[in-house]
This record gives sequence, structure tokens and C-alpha cells, in this order.
Amino acid sequence: MLPRCLVFDLDGCVWDPEMYELWGGGGAPFKPNKDGSLTDRAGTRVDLLGDVKNIMNEFKTLDKWKECKICVASSCDEPEWAKECIRKFDVGGGLMLADVFDKDNIEIYKRSKDFHLKQISKNTGVPLEEMIFFDNQTNNCHTVAGVGVTVVYTPDGVTRKAFQEGLDKFPAPGEIIGPSTRGRW
Repeated sequence: MLPRCLVFDLDGCVWDPEMYELWGGGGAPFKPNKDGSLTDRAGTRVDLLGDVKNIMNEFKTLDKWKECKICVASSCDEPEWAKECIRKFDVGGGLMLADVFDKDNIEIYKRSKDFHLKQISKNTGVPLEEMIFFDNQTNNCHTVAGVGVTVVYTPDGVTRKAFQEGLDKFPAPGEIIGPSTRGRW
């Protein structure tokens, strides 16, 4: 069984560095590089983590994902920079991250992740128990698991291993999947 909605944190989960780490002369505008990374105005590279590029490409190119919503829940310190990165990150085959994420469910603002997930549930009509959420911060994992979402802890970003483990164990409402996270926290 596939989740009806897959929700991704951005900073430290989809890409690195986090947007706040670009403060002090960096940040927008971002320039795409031939190797798939972006460079900010100070010359700092922003890279997709783990296997994000291939996983995101598969969401748009494999039929099994066509009924799934791909969403964002981020409390990023620089929402406009994050939105620019979403528009500019190439995930292969002429697709950008912006082509993958459901444009009506990109929640990037300072609020708790359970609030973001509840908003996505309200907007999509997908119950929280039918969602899976990926994040690299344990506090966010705890918060979202507390509202009944299956959570995948991704301390190294969304790797193929973490992604597959999450799918293999889905549905697991209220559980956190990943390294040192067996069961409920």
C-alpha cells in the first residue's frame, strides 16, 4: 500500500546547507550548476541530499505514484529562498522540483510541523494516517508522529534506504521509522 500523500521537510532533509546557513552575504539569487547543485550569490553550493533527485524524478515518471500528492512542510528561515531553490533544482528529464511538488501544498513558514501536516490534510482531503512524512530533526518527527502520521527520520537526508524502509513499513500511524527509532518515541 502506498501513502496517498508524501510530505518532505526541506532544510537538511531534501538539501544542504540549510537556508539560514547562507545568511551573511549569501542566499538568493541561486544559479543552477551543470552538476545539479545550485550556487548562491556568495558562491556557496546547495546540494540535494541522499537520493532525492532520483526519488523526486520517479514521482513524476512512474505510474505507481500518479495518484499520490507530493508536498512540503518546512519551517525554513528563508521561505522565498527555499521557493527559488524548488523552482531551480533539476531532478532529471527536464523536471524541476517545482514540477514534482503539489503547488497548492507547499507549506513553508514558521509553525510547528503538526500544524503544517494538518493544513496539508485539510487542503488535500487525505487523512493524516494515510500520509508519510520525512524529516531530519527528531523534535519534528515526535511532533508529527503525535498526530498519527507515519514518520521517517532522515538524519542523512532522504536516502534510498530510508525512503524504502518508510514505504515498507507504511502504514505505521504514529510511529517513527529510521535509525534508533524503532516504534513509538
